[in-house]
Amino acid sequence: MKTTSERITTNTRVIKSHFTKYGDTFKAFKELINNSIQADAKNISIDITYNPTITCKSGIEKISITDDGHGVSKSNFKTTILEIGTNVKNNGQGIGRFSSFQIGELMKIDTVAYDEKESKFSKTVFGIDTTDLEDIALENVDLKIDYDFFENSNENSYYKVEIENLHHNIQHKPLKKNRITNNFLLENIGQSLFENYPYEIFNSKVNFTINGNYLKKEDFVAETPSFKQVIYIDKRGKNHEINFYFYNIKSQLNKVKVFFQTDNAGVKSVAHEYTYSSDWYTPDLGTWFIYVDSNFFDIDLFRNLDIESLGEEEIKNLKSEVKNTINEFFKNRNKKFEKFITSLESDKYYPYREERPASDLQEIVFKKIAYLLEDEHHLIQSDNKIRTFLYPLLDKTISNGNIEYIFSKILKLSDENLEKFNSLLQKTELEDVIHFASQVSEKLEFLNFLHEIIYGEISNVLKERSQLHKIIENELWVFGENYNGTPHLWSDKKIGNILDELHSKFLDYEPTKDDENLIEENNLDDITDLFFYNEKITDSDEKEIMIVELKSPKCAIGLKELNQIDRYAFTLEQHSALPSDKVKYKLILVSSRLNAYAKSKVKSQRELYRETPYLFDKKTERNIEVYVMSWAEIIELNKRKLGYLHQQLEIKDKSVKEKFEEEYPQLIDEKVHAQLRIVG
Repeated sequence: MKTTSERITTNTRVIKSHFTKYGDTFKAFKELINNSIQADAKNISIDITYNPTITCKSGIEKISITDDGHGVSKSNFKTTILEIGTNVKNNGQGIGRFSSFQIGELMKIDTVAYDEKESKFSKTVFGIDTTDLEDIALENVDLKIDYDFFENSNENSYYKVEIENLHHNIQHKPLKKNRITNNFLLENIGQSLFENYPYEIFNSKVNFTINGNYLKKEDFVAETPSFKQVIYIDKRGKNHEINFYFYNIKSQLNKVKVFFQTDNAGVKSVAHEYTYSSDWYTPDLGTWFIYVDSNFFDIDLFRNLDIESLGEEEIKNLKSEVKNTINEFFKNRNKKFEKFITSLESDKYYPYREERPASDLQEIVFKKIAYLLEDEHHLIQSDNKIRTFLYPLLDKTISNGNIEYIFSKILKLSDENLEKFNSLLQKTELEDVIHFASQVSEKLEFLNFLHEIIYGEISNVLKERSQLHKIIENELWVFGENYNGTPHLWSDKKIGNILDELHSKFLDYEPTKDDENLIEENNLDDITDLFFYNEKITDSDEKEIMIVELKSPKCAIGLKELNQIDRYAFTLEQHSALPSDKVKYKLILVSSRLNAYAKSKVKSQRELYRETPYLFDKKTERNIEVYVMSWAEIIELNKRKLGYLHQQLEIKDKSVKEKFEEEYPQLIDEKVHAQLRIVG
């Protein structure tokens, strides 16, 4: 092949950061697929090289996309590929072809196309390694292009993009936008593509192949989709047509997902999605994907990937319109549920005949759970008077958030129906009605805040040990829900003195380079280790003593720390002055990260205790459990536990600045205040 060199042409308003502006790696990946569809491709082949070994953090080594579109000829390569921020592409800056840089450092383009200028087919091969672009203006970089021409006029055009050196695998702490999302996993990639390209797949407009396996519409859709159009009037009084496409999906999800689509240069792209609970939807109707599009959703919505950009009042009205339309759809389909609701509301034991519930959604929860109970026990049909106390009890448990206990302990639901109930709770918006919804919102908000102060820029100026300590000691639920609201009291000073003494003996020391546990990226020397303990009487009348060792942000957990916590636990086990009857000791070793040895050791130890997540060791002669975790794992664990609510609750995070200033004003010094202005 012949070789030439060219330079990227751009105007001053476009910089390298534009290449990585998408919300996450899968959204960047979709931009490459959109480019293929815009190039009139009928077949798109996606090949992903999976690597499950620990050396590949993301589990994926390489991603490639090949299409049979019109390709890019050698003569047009510079204007089509290397000119950025021009009018090459309508409705955009012509940067989508470089979205692969958000996924990996190395991009390679291989394309065959008919060259009008040369009247023959050309093959062009071009690659960029972003590590070569560091601190260099794009327009000053000479890029090598290999090309050749074919004398044969019957070549097939194609366009192939390969992405290697994934950021997720290279970076120690990859940015959220550079992490490989779960959508890429082998078990998820097909469903993820269908969710984003249902029109193309269902109507056979584009044939997708993943690692040689063809995606068939019959694998996803149970029946012919339904269509409905409504007229929406925006805040300015302007009319907009909103189109609804209802797909009944072959899936055991048993929930409703709503996708907002926008027109992205001729391709309908999913810009926003959420799990939805229609007032009239019940799990026996199966899984539904509902796609909503309108001229009201412009390219800005796609770029921002955030429907909230429409404005708070507008989005509230829009969601109300969407909800009413979806409710009407399921009401028309769910005649069985509608008939039950009529019977339920006229039943003399219905709890809301005289007194309204705390919220409308609480009544919806009651109706749906009563529907499941009726299906199992026929309470109304058989005039079972258990309803006289069951319905008020059910209403009470909804308010208290303890519904599963009533079902499993009192009503004795079968495992199948209990599983059905759990599925209903976890996969819909039902939890909106429970009174602790606001607490869940606050907890999620705190976890985001905690991540920022540990891993974000603010960590560089958070010097005083009392700052992090005071924050954590008020949020002990992060170490276990049984510590939620625990009073900060210590009843046994003797035990406390022993724990302090053992801490000084076994856990108090400075990390060093020789021990491979010294983190040197940030100047965090002023923050020392934190050690504290708390106690809680559990439901089984057992005292649980939680001992937490928070390592300094400059200290990574390594061999030395693992040996220390093991010696500490062993000494607790052997100490004759410490109580053992109906007492559990829970030791938690926490730091911002684990070094390579600790990661390997922790992983193998956890395999021994799979029934208890994150358990590192368990002593036999005394009830002692040892947990070794990074802050990232603690945050992720708590987010997962709250995750089933996270998708449904209307959460608008306070900025770090607001959180700090409102709740910890006494901890702010000039440096913290200055940094808060940056991150807030």
